[in-house]
Amino acid sequence: MGSVQSALTLVEVLTRAWMAPFKTKSDFARMNADVVAMAASDGFITTRIATGLYGPRWLITAKGIAHLQRINGDEDGD
Repeated sequence: MGSVQSALTLVEVLTRAWMAPFKTKSDFARMNADVVAMAASDGFITTRIATGLYGPRWLITAKGIAHLQRINGDEDGD
C-alpha cells in the first residue's frame, strides 16, 4: 500500500488555485478531491475561462478570493 497523506484545508486549496492553478487530474487535485469538490460547489474555484470556454486547471474565482481574504482577516484586500 502507498503512503496516505491527509487532505489540505480549504485555505490551502484556494491559495494554490490563486497562486499556482492546478490541473483537474493532477495528483494535487486527486489527493484533495473532497476539498476541491467543496470549493467548486461553493463557487470558490472554477475551470471556466470565459462564457462557454473551460480549461484543464482549477482557478480561483472573485468569490474565492473574497472568502480567502475574509478567512485571513484581510477584508480590504490589503
